[in-house]
Amino acid sequence: MESEQTTLLVIALGAFIVPLICGRIGVPAAVGEIVFGMLVGPYLLGAVQETPFFDFLAEFGFAFLMFLAGLELDFARLERRSGWMLWGSGIMALLVIGLGFLASWWAGWPPFFGIIVGAMSIGIVIVALRESGQSRSAFGQTVILVGSVGEFLTILIFTLYGVVSRSGFGIQFFRESLGLAGVFVLTYVVLRTLRLLVWWFPAQFSRMVEVEDPSEIGVRAGLALMIAFFAVSELFGMEAILGAFLAGALFSFVFREKGILETKLAGLGHGFFLPIFFIHVGVSFDLDAVRDWAIVPLLTQVLALSLLVKLIASLPLLTMGFRLRQVAGAGLLLATPLTLLIAIAALGLELGVLDELESAAVILTAAISGLVFPTAFRKIAGKRDGRGAAEEEVSAAGSAPAK
Repeated sequence: MESEQTTLLVIALGAFIVPLICGRIGVPAAVGEIVFGMLVGPYLLGAVQETPFFDFLAEFGFAFLMFLAGLELDFARLERRSGWMLWGSGIMALLVIGLGFLASWWAGWPPFFGIIVGAMSIGIVIVALRESGQSRSAFGQTVILVGSVGEFLTILIFTLYGVVSRSGFGIQFFRESLGLAGVFVLTYVVLRTLRLLVWWFPAQFSRMVEVEDPSEIGVRAGLALMIAFFAVSELFGMEAILGAFLAGALFSFVFREKGILETKLAGLGHGFFLPIFFIHVGVSFDLDAVRDWAIVPLLTQVLALSLLVKLIASLPLLTMGFRLRQVAGAGLLLATPLTLLIAIAALGLELGVLDELESAAVILTAAISGLVFPTAFRKIAGKRDGRGAAEEEVSAAGSAPAK
């Protein structure tokens, strides 16, 4: 019991102090929290142990991470884009994933590394674009669109890979495929039901996005939906990561104008649950693997191939009227799936498709790319004022950007 109390005290202090330090030195908080977990974990100071309650909080934080990933999808933005832009972004996302598997095969790695090399996420992408004043420009909107489609495809392919790795292509695969189909059917039914309810009872649902709501019905609804889909995915034999992600995407689709509600949910996640997950990743990180020099070539190859794949897949942007510097910037941003890559490493280790050394290499890849690539993007892109960004904003009709 004393060990559990000490663990909770240390992670609570770390979750509060680490982001303050990271903000001063310009390091992503997730990276700092992982390093903090390594420092206080059993391999160094030994102040924190993996207790059942700590493990539960970390697992819940993992689910919340995937829920927020789904919540980041902006369906209103998707609907405003023209057909050519949607198709172009979808093709680019597919190209990234296809090249990821090709690079994995070329390097002689198992297929799971194709998911790692081709992984995409929009968390850091959005932050970097906002900092540079380009989030609402034609370039920024296109990169966000590619990242959104890519994030969904990454999670979907990872889920399918988990099904195949557990059951092969026999009868069990057919049963698990039915379970996967069942999750999507349930998602569609809930979606149609919620849309209908919002249509018939707009006043009641508008309460969810109000700034002042003592009961915080919107936050409760989001958490309830996440936990429900998390549990249903487990019941259907699917990865819970898929259920949490679908819950976030579903919530984002129903509530197009999320307003302050998205801020509240993101604050709850980033302010409490996500730091615990990242600290747990650091605590469970095998530092012996880092001492093994075999990790260096693997880390270098994964990092280099991930960036190369994203850069090659970004070349079609030249046909959309963007400059070569913007193509390079898009490649750098798409190669920073920090939080999603850490999640993939954790689940790969759990599924047995990654060993300790490989999982450590992937986590270090996520940390290094999250530090280096956004910094390189800022050097390339510079910082623009709001007026310059607005001048390049994509019109509602989705017209092509001018050269």
